[in-house]
Amino acid sequence: MLQDADALPQLIGDWKTVDQWQTHINQLFYRFRGNEIRKYYQTFASADYRLAHALAADYVEEVCRRDKSSKDHRAAADTRPLVVVELGPGNGNLAACFLAHLKTLDRDGRIYPRIRYLLVDWEQAVLDAAIKHPGLSSHQDRLQVVRSTVDHLVDVPDGSVDRIFCNELWNDLSTKLMSRQGGDIEEEYLRPNLSEVLHAKIEDWAGFIRAFDAKDADQLKHFPPFFDDLVWEREYRPVEWKDVPYRKTITEFLRRIDDQVVVPVNIGAYLTIREATRLLAPGAVGFSSFDAGTADLK
Repeated sequence: MLQDADALPQLIGDWKTVDQWQTHINQLFYRFRGNEIRKYYQTFASADYRLAHALAADYVEEVCRRDKSSKDHRAAADTRPLVVVELGPGNGNLAACFLAHLKTLDRDGRIYPRIRYLLVDWEQAVLDAAIKHPGLSSHQDRLQVVRSTVDHLVDVPDGSVDRIFCNELWNDLSTKLMSRQGGDIEEEYLRPNLSEVLHAKIEDWAGFIRAFDAKDADQLKHFPPFFDDLVWEREYRPVEWKDVPYRKTITEFLRRIDDQVVVPVNIGAYLTIREATRLLAPGAVGFSSFDAGTADLK
């Protein structure tokens, strides 16, 4: 972070809250480097089978318990569709391992034939790659892709879902940075610059700015790669609460934090949980997230 205005390179955007620029850059990053993400890091969802197998074993146990306790399970429970939603399917590994293990555990064929597995992401390229995972080739009749943001799943009805997975996704969702300053709450704003070295290489500067502002990946491909040459300015301003949901929850949480300690406030996670409550059916197995950042299990 460079704070000396005279030392800064070329501006490419205005002051915006951290979550706004995070969303902007993430969308561009996944359009340019989404297929390279696992060169940067591996995750339990994308590169291992154990999380998926644990989720499958848990799901089979919960569905069997529910079916046995249902008064009319002989008549209805064995035929009721089971919609499983994965928010942010990554490379498709978790879905492939989950479905394969569930099918193996479901020796009587009471659960797997009822499964409808929805892969949800806002980038079509991610969905196209995920559904082509080799491990999903034998489960294609169970799969459906849904191009949507995770805070509002388009065309998925209220109370229609039995299980929701949200694994290692929250770190990609819009997150504000806030701190308490006495009786006031401030949040972090950023302003992007481009390094002087890369700026000198771009002949059509106005064209680059237009493409960057519009998140036009097709046009930006004609310019030199820029992700590694971004330089950010930072400052803090009072929160504009009319633009921020959950004021009471956030304010009460920050009362427990010392003054001037910057805290991530994951608005995207809040909205994900709110949407989950809309989607889940009465008696559903439910929602789970494998991620970092919650204050407690409740």
